[in-house]
Amino acid sequence: MKILILIFLFLVVYVLFFFQWKKKNQKFYLKNRPIIFGHRGSPSYRTENTIASFEKALDQNVDGLEFDVRCTKDKKVIIFHDKNLRRLAGKNKNVKSLTLHEIKKIKLKKGEEIPLLEEVVPLLQKTKVINIEIKSDSLFSGFDTISKVVRFIKRHKLEKKCIVSSFNPLILLKIKRISPEVIIGYLYNKKVMFHTWHNLVWMTRVRPDSLHIHYSLLDSWIVRWSRRQGLKINSYTINDKEIFKKANIDGVFTDNKEYLK
Repeated sequence: MKILILIFLFLVVYVLFFFQWKKKNQKFYLKNRPIIFGHRGSPSYRTENTIASFEKALDQNVDGLEFDVRCTKDKKVIIFHDKNLRRLAGKNKNVKSLTLHEIKKIKLKKGEEIPLLEEVVPLLQKTKVINIEIKSDSLFSGFDTISKVVRFIKRHKLEKKCIVSSFNPLILLKIKRISPEVIIGYLYNKKVMFHTWHNLVWMTRVRPDSLHIHYSLLDSWIVRWSRRQGLKINSYTINDKEIFKKANIDGVFTDNKEYLK
């Protein structure tokens, strides 16, 4: 038993102070300030994750766009956050139960449509970086989106200006296996027991290029550990200029850039 305890302690010390992995070069980060992502565009003005919301964010001169993707019943990749349409469209239907044709008939609260991933292409030249978050409803879902997102990145030559993030570590592991050149952002999950240790274990397995973490956890030891690792630190969702000023990080996700002025 004593030997097992010593081995465990050795592994903990090794992971905390010595374990390292190579991170990809991410030239879109700035030296003098954090990069600012429009979180789902600029949802304070336009319906989130719509083309109108992305255009508004770009009008506000954000550095990058962040949006969520998931698959329809017929495996088309759309830009949408929730698994259900109730909140944004007033319909109690799950995205995965509807075809793209059915999705396109649905209007969101302000009359906008749910866009296909490809519909964001005309905006790509107007932004320094994009963050695509792959949504999953459980640890073993969301995999049907992976290959399509990777093909999208390669088709539009976005390898050096796109981060793919997810709360699901298995999705990130699969991306690294099929396309190791893709930049990976690990989304920190605080909705599990012993979340710091849970995330530490998964991060050592996924070996991401950046940590994406809620602003309330920026003073936690997991962030200090990540800095020593050389990970870029991006924080969501910062809508307060005082928090923004105090945050010593590399990137910020915000619902409205005006909040940070």
